Amino acid sequence: MDTGPAPERSRDGPDLGTEMPTIQQPADRAALVGRLRRLTPTTQPGWGRLTAPRMLCHLSDQLRVALGDLPARQRSTWFTRTVARWLIIHTGLRAPPGKVPTLPEMLTTEPGGWAGDLARVESLLERASGAASFAAHPAFGPLSQREWAVLAWKHVDHHLRQFGV
Repeated sequence: MDTGPAPERSRDGPDLGTEMPTIQQPADRAALVGRLRRLTPTTQPGWGRLTAPRMLCHLSDQLRVALGDLPARQRSTWFTRTVARWLIIHTGLRAPPGKVPTLPEMLTTEPGGWAGDLARVESLLERASGAASFAAHPAFGPLSQREWAVLAWKHVDHHLRQFGV
């Protein structure tokens, strides 16, 4: 019995389905921006040592690393390129609060003014959402556009949850 053509598979594999939020999707990106705009410079974190202004700069640094604007030393291992990458990007698992060390390259920008720092994050999210290529991730190695878009969404979401928004 012919059931028609086989369903088309994503180049990223079947486990990175369309239901995964991503900065490439305008509604998903807009929801992140709306949550970012609910932060204030004095919003306190539920865990960790980042202040709200420092967290915005950290998000900018991560996006700049993704876009290749900020060089990052490669630290990938077989485990991070395979197992950790799959678990973090391709599943619904969330990073545990305060358990993942931050790479020094992603803590290089110092807070300036709140409005400017927030505008920079928003601008970088928009730019990354349509980027044709990305730099290799320092721990996960080369990622597809979709993988970077999912990872960026998850990273921003992680820190917004850290600050209760």
